[in-house]
Amino acid sequence: MLLEITKETEVAASQDRAWQLVGDLPRLSGCIPGVADMRELEPGKRYSATVTDKLGPFRLQLPVEIAVQSADAPSRLVAELTGNDGRGQARVKGTVEAVLSPAAAGTRLTLNARLEVLGKLAALGATPMRRRADDIFAEFVRRVEAELASPA
Repeated sequence: MLLEITKETEVAASQDRAWQLVGDLPRLSGCIPGVADMRELEPGKRYSATVTDKLGPFRLQLPVEIAVQSADAPSRLVAELTGNDGRGQARVKGTVEAVLSPAAAGTRLTLNARLEVLGKLAALGATPMRRRADDIFAEFVRRVEAELASPA
C-alpha cells in the first residue's frame, strides 16, 4: 500500500534556527513520538533507530535505517527510510522530505512522506494510518516548538 502524507506548520523561529534542528537528525528524533535509540552509522548520512507505536490491533517495534539523500541548508532535507519488524507485521520503505521556507510568524515547515507499507499493517488501510499520522504530527509540532524555544 502506498501512503502519501503531507503536513505543514509554522514555527516561531528563523529559518536558520529551524534548520539547526531539522538538519540534526539525532536531535530531531527526540521530537518524534515513538522514535528511540537513534544512532549515527555514518556521520551526517546514515542512521538507525527504533520506531515503537500501536496502530489498531498491532503493537509495532520497527527497526529503521535512515539514509540522507540530500541536505540543502537551510531549506530542504530528503531522506530514505527502510524498516522491517521481522515478524511480518510491517515493512516500510520510502522517502521523507522536510522543507523550510520563510513565513509571517517565522518559518513554515512542510513534511512530505511517501511510504510503501507492506505486511499485516497494510491490511488496516490508509485511513487509520492517516489518523495516527495526524496525532503524531500534532505532538511532533509541540515538541519542535518547545525545542526551538529553549536557548541555543
